[in-house]
Amino acid sequence: MNQKILDQVMRRMEAQARSAPRKGISPARAEVRSGQRCMGCMGLLPPPHTPGVQYCTLCRPGARRHTVYVSFKRCHPDGWHCEFFEWNLITPAGKSVTFRDERLLFKMTRCGGGVPYAHSLLHIAAGIRVGRGTFYLRLTDAQHKKLQSTLQSAEDTTSLG
Repeated sequence: MNQKILDQVMRRMEAQARSAPRKGISPARAEVRSGQRCMGCMGLLPPPHTPGVQYCTLCRPGARRHTVYVSFKRCHPDGWHCEFFEWNLITPAGKSVTFRDERLLFKMTRCGGGVPYAHSLLHIAAGIRVGRGTFYLRLTDAQHKKLQSTLQSAEDTTSLG
């Protein structure tokens, strides 16, 4: 290719680049910068919104969290049977519990930080409709110790009997 044609092609490409619409930041990233979303989990933050990067109480730097996997399934006469596992999905994190009402599942997810995204509630609701599902909790040190103490007390009572 001679130099004249190469220069024409380069000028045409530069003109196209200048006329192309500029891509800005994504709407979610703009909400992070405006203080409406958490920088860590991208979850919505409660008002009032102060501009700048903000974190929710679960993602705040220095807040140590334990990830616990929760598996739930419907057992007709009793309600909802929940099992808790550590991050490796093998080690039990706490004693299995049974709830009579699915509203307690939603309450547990909210208290345990299991709803970082808007679609998380929809995922849990779909699991309830199907009859089984899973979600993760992000527990504080105190919550995690309390959950593990239920497992420890259950092991103590079975070893005594």
